[in-house]
Amino acid sequence: MKSLRGYFLFAAVMMLLAGALAFGPAMVERLAYAAAKGENAAVRDELVQLSRRETLGKLFRAVSKAVRPAVVEVRSTRSVPMGPRMTDPDDFFGPMWPFPRRRRGTPQPEQPEPREFIQRALGSGVIVDADKGYVLTNHHVVAGAKEVKVTLADGRELSTDWVRSDSKTDLAVLKIKADRLLAAPLGDSDRMEVGDWVLAVGAPEGLRQTVTAGIISAKGRTTGGHAYENFLQTDAAINHGNSGGPLVNMRGEVIGINSAIVSRSGTNGGIGLSIPSNMARKIMDQLVNTGKVVRGFLGVAIQDADEDLAETFGLPDGGGVLVTKVLKDSPAEKAGLKEEDFVVAINGAAVANVNALRNRVADLKPGAKVKFTVWRKGKKLNVPVEIAAQPDDLFAASGAPAERARPDRYGITVETLTADLAKRRGYAEDVKGVLVAKVQAGSDADDEGVAAGMVIDRVNGQPVASAEEFTKALDAAKGQKVRLRLMSPSGMRRYVVITAK
Repeated sequence: MKSLRGYFLFAAVMMLLAGALAFGPAMVERLAYAAAKGENAAVRDELVQLSRRETLGKLFRAVSKAVRPAVVEVRSTRSVPMGPRMTDPDDFFGPMWPFPRRRRGTPQPEQPEPREFIQRALGSGVIVDADKGYVLTNHHVVAGAKEVKVTLADGRELSTDWVRSDSKTDLAVLKIKADRLLAAPLGDSDRMEVGDWVLAVGAPEGLRQTVTAGIISAKGRTTGGHAYENFLQTDAAINHGNSGGPLVNMRGEVIGINSAIVSRSGTNGGIGLSIPSNMARKIMDQLVNTGKVVRGFLGVAIQDADEDLAETFGLPDGGGVLVTKVLKDSPAEKAGLKEEDFVVAINGAAVANVNALRNRVADLKPGAKVKFTVWRKGKKLNVPVEIAAQPDDLFAASGAPAERARPDRYGITVETLTADLAKRRGYAEDVKGVLVAKVQAGSDADDEGVAAGMVIDRVNGQPVASAEEFTKALDAAKGQKVRLRLMSPSGMRRYVVITAK
């Protein structure tokens, strides 16, 4: 009996083993699937609980809902002149030789009428005053337009009553008339900090009411594309068509007007630039009230002071903005500001760089009396200045050709500037100094922007009027750093510090 029970037990074990071999993999898979399904369900239950406590998505939805009704699409058309229509093969290939003679008394051939090409621009905008119908956008969206139309969020298309713009900041104000308008208020861009969440709203590639999210990536950016810049940088996606649309904070306030992108491809690369709302507000107020922008004027040429330059002038702690020229009869000259002064503050507020000084002065009203704090030859002075109105031709372009060849040890070859040579090179005949003939590529002078055609009239603060004096001044430096004062044909000046190789 005992042996029989052992037999049955052995048989049962063998059957179990056989069943495991036959059905084991499927059972393992089912068990694994059941476990994964259960884990997934648990995770989804957890997500439901987390979503009830999640606030960022709800915040984005609320901000979008509040702002989108104020965002508009801006379309403009402008006429671009073209050449005459080519209808005859001879017209295309040009006159043939010999020129056919016209008999005396025969009428002149009829001239083809000039043609125009209609160019269309697409951008965005934001209503900032619903009662008065004011829309902010970019200057480059409406510049030179013969017609500007605005499409509201609800699909209504409106013509503009007037368009006023400022190319120096790339801002424009449009006026429209309609009922049931909704506006987005202008916020305080100075309160925004790097890392703050923002949304960009606009019509990229004509896709109206598009919302993208990002953060403030940097403040105080400049590109050199406009006279006055103080961009907020964001990684919120901005593309063609977003120009003029709002950048908004998490209170639904407009803290920037999207203006440009930095991208090698021409599409969003994560670097968008937005005009701060505080700058936009000041420009808009002037455009609305007077139709133009009047800026403050000091009357100096300036440049940033790096550590080397500040050291040669004895400026403590570096920084400041160096005055390279004081314009004749300007507010700066009348107040007693001098070349080689370092402006370090305006009305007690520190000035960090050229862009900050330029923007601060531009914001001042003509007639305003302002205290400039400067360092002059190791002494700190307070200079009162009465600001004037900025001349229209302030930003006349100037420059000099670049030429490079064999130099001396500082990378520069010069020749004495005679009256005849000065005249031929576009300088006043009474200008004294040496003319830069050649600059070595890759030299310190080349890196600092010294170029052929410029005039050097001072080395380490001492006047040089001939090539011989220039050579002696460099020899006296004994291979150490030297400070040069450069001049362009327009009379603009700047300083550089270079070293010998």
